[in-house]
Amino acid sequence: MKIFSCLIVSLLLISSAHAADKQGRVLNLAGNAPNLVRWSPVKPHHSYQEQLPQPDKIAEFEKLGYGSATLSEQHQIMLRTDKTVEETVTNSQLYINSNGIENAGNNGFWIDTNNQQVEIKEAYVLQPDGAIVQADPGTIQVNSDNSPNIFNDLSYVTVPFSQLKPGSISILVYKIVSYHDKLPLPWSRLLYPANFGHIESFQARINWADDKQKPVWQTDYAKLDCKEGPLSLTCTTKEASAPIPTDKGMPSIYDVLPVLVLATPANWAEISDSMQTLTEPALSKSEKIKDLAEDLIKGTTKPEEKMSLLKAFVSREIRYVGIEHGHNGVVPRPTLTTLERRFGVCKDKTMLFVDLGRQVGLDAYPVLTSTKRQSLTKLLLPSSNYFNHMIACVKLTPDKESCVDLTDPETSAEHLPYSLHDAVSLKIGRATVAPGNLAAEPYTWVVEIKADNRLTEDGVIVETLERSYNSHWAAGLRYTLASKSQADRDRWLLEDYRSVMSDKVTPTVRLQGLDQPNSLVVMTSTTEFRNAFNPSQLTNFSELDPWLRDIVKSSKTTNSHYPYTFQGLNYQSQLTYELNQGKRINNLGPAVDYDSAWGSFHRYYRKTDTSVTAFTELKMSRAVIPVEKIVEFNRFLDLSSQETRIWFSVQ
Repeated sequence: MKIFSCLIVSLLLISSAHAADKQGRVLNLAGNAPNLVRWSPVKPHHSYQEQLPQPDKIAEFEKLGYGSATLSEQHQIMLRTDKTVEETVTNSQLYINSNGIENAGNNGFWIDTNNQQVEIKEAYVLQPDGAIVQADPGTIQVNSDNSPNIFNDLSYVTVPFSQLKPGSISILVYKIVSYHDKLPLPWSRLLYPANFGHIESFQARINWADDKQKPVWQTDYAKLDCKEGPLSLTCTTKEASAPIPTDKGMPSIYDVLPVLVLATPANWAEISDSMQTLTEPALSKSEKIKDLAEDLIKGTTKPEEKMSLLKAFVSREIRYVGIEHGHNGVVPRPTLTTLERRFGVCKDKTMLFVDLGRQVGLDAYPVLTSTKRQSLTKLLLPSSNYFNHMIACVKLTPDKESCVDLTDPETSAEHLPYSLHDAVSLKIGRATVAPGNLAAEPYTWVVEIKADNRLTEDGVIVETLERSYNSHWAAGLRYTLASKSQADRDRWLLEDYRSVMSDKVTPTVRLQGLDQPNSLVVMTSTTEFRNAFNPSQLTNFSELDPWLRDIVKSSKTTNSHYPYTFQGLNYQSQLTYELNQGKRINNLGPAVDYDSAWGSFHRYYRKTDTSVTAFTELKMSRAVIPVEKIVEFNRFLDLSSQETRIWFSVQ
């Protein structure tokens, strides 16, 4: 699923001498191809006064609390007839205070070591006194994302700037050359003219050698003014771009950031067909695949059961390891290879499932999707760049389709992981003409609570509790607990209980259902709460539903800029209270039936002479809450938990 490597390597230089002493040097990168990075600094042609904003602008930055600001970001892109793309990027950054230096004192860029080379042309700091401090190539580093079990060609080149102080301005200019003939899919480039920091000026200038190289382009940023010439396109911001606001519960940044998309002309059908051309050869005609598939589904006839058994095998027996160098970043390996190795990345595992499924009559096929995108409107032009993941789907009936994520061993075949609910998707082949969204379930979080509370004659409450977690909640618990030792698991269970009930008790907690993705995860516990009440003064009993209170607290949102995607909650509890001898249940709290636009809350009671049971149900379907409705949404949650106490009187 993840697209970046977990390797971290240092940049080893031929010489640690200053850049001015040796120019145009090739830098040796451990584990990377020769000529990947060239250090070719030219004479600085930027001056401090030229770059420095007006005093009122700096005062505005300080008033707004900026630590740093991008003064200028420029992209000059040339599309050549030999299928190479040259992109020169210039970045100018002002450091306003020490916080900005700490957070943005390094600059850099991603590079694909398989099909790109880079030349660093300028890297220095302009000081307020006119001094110029060159970056030291001996401090440059190359590293890639530290995601586990991912090994690919994407690396990040970091350029640390020296002697930064408030008022300094850094300049970084580099040129990346990309080779199209090494790409299995059409070229595209996504540029972001605004982000989470201030950008005073953004410009992209694209040139092409002739009409055959002309790209298509599209932007959704109103502040970007684009003008197209015979062999060029120039896009410039009309005014400064303030930082994009953030919320804790905001959508993915890729569904928020304005974008300029450049791409080789294509339609979605061509993208889908190209992926089919790349994926179909992975399917095997081997009898080994067929025999395995038939053995795995032996004794089953229903398509859903076949699907479940095949999914369980591929997701649990073929571990997730991504070796994605070269075309293997896009092209899946032969399914027989994946089976023999017993590991693979998402596309390898997906194609193995597709192969097994087709061998036993399932109409299975691969689908591109993204763990980071839900908005179809942000897919401005047909491109494969929007997708970072592959799953498999099965057409069960003409009207029913079911999809599985083969990298997820903890979620059953009946569900997609909730991170993919509503995710953008593109079916591979299948006469696909446009992307769509994957299905979303109404209730991501499903739990049932049953408690038997015995009130003793000495003021102790003895609680026997059973918590049953379903679907995605159960999968999350499996991810959290399955790999822990028994001691660590017991410690986690104890802390989890105490975080809701009390840190002064020591429950005995037992756990079931970790091993089977199709089962509930059930936690049972027994706890004594001493000095919980005074028996001689017990005339009524009142408490909040503690587990509901905790769930509601985590469901509320503080969003003020973006709609809030609520994942859906189905909560049910059955809390029983048993009195000691000589006491009787008298009056009960009111029944509650509350329906709103956000969901429904119901509570009712059942009693005997010596016991009472409070039944509670809170159902809130998945919904996107508009900003102007968030206060109302949070209020409904408060009404459902903080202001609906369980109550009964005793005589």
